Amino acid sequence: MLDSRADFVVNDTVVNDTVAPYRDLRVLQLSGGIEVAYCTKVLADAGADVAFVEARDGHALRRRGPLFSYLHSGKRSIVDDPVLVARLLANTDVVVTDTLPSAWDELHRQHPHLTVAVITPYGLTGPWAGRPASDLTLQAASGGMAPRGAIGKAPLMVGGEPSYWFAGALAAVSVLGVLPHRTGSGQLIDVSILEATHLEHGMYPVTFASMAQRPFQTSRGTPVPGIEPTQDGYVGFFVITGQQWLDFCALIGQPQWGEDERLFIATERRLRADELLGPIREWTRSQTTEQIVEIASLMRIPVAPIGNGATLAQIDQFVAEEWFVTNPDGFTQPRRPYRFEHERIPIPKKTDAVGGGTVDHWTARSKAKPVSRTSGLPLDGVRVADFTGFWAGPLAGGILAGLGADVIHIEGPKRPDGIRMNSIRPMTEDQWWEWSPLFCGANTNKRDLTVDLSVPDGRAIALRLLATSDVMLENFSPRVVDQLGLGPEVARETNAQIVVVRMPAFGLSGPWRDRVGFAQTIEQAAGLAFVTGYPSEAPLIPNGMCDPLAGVFGAVSALVALAERERTGAGQIVESAMIGPALNTAAEQLIDYSATGHLHTSLGNESPLIAQDVFRCIGDDQWVAISIPDDLAMRVVEEITGAQSMAALAPWCAARTAAEVTDALWSHGIPASPVFWAHETIDNAQFVARGFFEAVDHPICGTHPYISWPGRFSAGPTTWNRQPSPTMGQHNAEVLAELGFDDGQINDFYERQVISDGVLTQKHGW
Repeated sequence: MLDSRADFVVNDTVVNDTVAPYRDLRVLQLSGGIEVAYCTKVLADAGADVAFVEARDGHALRRRGPLFSYLHSGKRSIVDDPVLVARLLANTDVVVTDTLPSAWDELHRQHPHLTVAVITPYGLTGPWAGRPASDLTLQAASGGMAPRGAIGKAPLMVGGEPSYWFAGALAAVSVLGVLPHRTGSGQLIDVSILEATHLEHGMYPVTFASMAQRPFQTSRGTPVPGIEPTQDGYVGFFVITGQQWLDFCALIGQPQWGEDERLFIATERRLRADELLGPIREWTRSQTTEQIVEIASLMRIPVAPIGNGATLAQIDQFVAEEWFVTNPDGFTQPRRPYRFEHERIPIPKKTDAVGGGTVDHWTARSKAKPVSRTSGLPLDGVRVADFTGFWAGPLAGGILAGLGADVIHIEGPKRPDGIRMNSIRPMTEDQWWEWSPLFCGANTNKRDLTVDLSVPDGRAIALRLLATSDVMLENFSPRVVDQLGLGPEVARETNAQIVVVRMPAFGLSGPWRDRVGFAQTIEQAAGLAFVTGYPSEAPLIPNGMCDPLAGVFGAVSALVALAERERTGAGQIVESAMIGPALNTAAEQLIDYSATGHLHTSLGNESPLIAQDVFRCIGDDQWVAISIPDDLAMRVVEEITGAQSMAALAPWCAARTAAEVTDALWSHGIPASPVFWAHETIDNAQFVARGFFEAVDHPICGTHPYISWPGRFSAGPTTWNRQPSPTMGQHNAEVLAELGFDDGQINDFYERQVISDGVLTQKHGW
């Protein structure tokens, strides 16, 4: 039977209108750049009615042509008028901006229903609040930039202004996360782009440094193999496991390298790059990119072509999964990062001319007295069955857990969450699997159920859990979940109202469906690597940022699906592939090439928009990042330094420490920052003042600093990491009892190793 949204049939499949449950949500976009516009785009993609305010001469982003149309498609343009804006505050539900319209206490008193998300470089509080910044200086200060690039050369930023895109997505999931707790009282969400960038570029490096008593990384260098030349371009590898290295050695005809145990370590391969890269590149140059990708994929080696603005729309996987649509202005753009089952792909709408929109239908919202909360956590009462591993999937569950959901992380006694393999303790040591800082960082606030899904009783336990859950998260390879008998149809048969969020690497269909996908291969394929690197040299992988991107949109997908379930009463299945957020973050490459033929390339640390670069300072491998946004700023810099150009700044910086350079320029409104290593950010005065690092006491690993959420919620949660990550099987008995199993059954499960509180060795070991 067709529901009210169904409107046509293709190949015997009912195709429904776009799922957009937030049609009654009014969002007002005030001042800001990409970070604000992308936040409201994510909300608009979920159905929100968005109006944006711009000056009579147009929003600043209009000067960037198709990028503006991409970010503002379907939004309503309102010319800036203080009287109108003041009136609209009473008529809207959410405001997104980079500047509070007035003091929050007063704004909240006047409009208690209003939720306001403010996205600023450093947050609204702390000693750095209000200081100037750029994407370059934020990357430098976050700790993510220092390890990227070559030894002896300047550390490299990731191209394409990713700090702004990620902060916008993070603000959007924060807004969606508090909406289920709409009790008539709004709240302030204070998002720091610096904090978001720290999360985006590092896998809990401060937690790692504290737990391991050593930094995660202190040397710059590019992976070996990395992005390598071919007959017709470049190909990208990401070889991380020992088996992948052995397979790579066989692929290129160098099996003897597999006999050198030191080369199994990625750091050792980087140090011996001069020895290894010659034979590697001799082989890759003898093949086309397509040939290498085909054979390496068959060998389960993580590999990808290097996408760019000119090639993305022709890549077979992206065509098969219909990742691109046509903007009314005629250029090609990515669709939204997630897609519901049998959903019509959203078609972009024409972008308003300046002042071309209207909000006459926005009548005043109720002034009713806010209802008292029953809990300080927005997602209280939501249960999530988290069948994910590594980083992206667990982070999606971690976001929902941080917002108050009961998230039960499921892993196997013989196949635990793969990120536990990144332990700082040897496997000969008792409970080595608990000593993974990367697991600990992504899984706070969760419970853990360690159950063997490959046996009938384990599957029965999982099905009983799904019957009581609101959300199922999974990031298995698409074929695996079906092989386990836990596919989405089975889940829906078990629980007609469940929301199933699937998070494959490249999608649930298409020729790349079953390929191995890491964040690094996603970055290579999506174009993010193509704009990262030294000018006129091979691109470099950003090295991990697509995991948190995918995690945020996994949570977005779950929240949108829950809202759709609330609207219709029916369960939902949604595909939230890792590649989607990456393609959206890299959108400007595709849309500019499609609209004008301009191909974005890697520019090192320079920018086509503002003057900027990274300079060497006093000390061993000490650098400072400087951005000069306009001619007036350049004149200020000349007065301070005597330098009349960016290039002339080099000797001035070389005679000073990075801190001295930063202090001298910051005090005059010039964006600057030392290039910090990630572990050094524990002493960052802004992070300390805002309480970004929270002390968490783990029952086995002890007390260490963990990052909190890069946004502060005025009405809670006030503490993000309320519970440490769970130990393996910590909550087995508790969860199984809730599911109706008695003590005798639980003990029997333990005896037969259906459940466990640790890793059970397999026949062939680990």
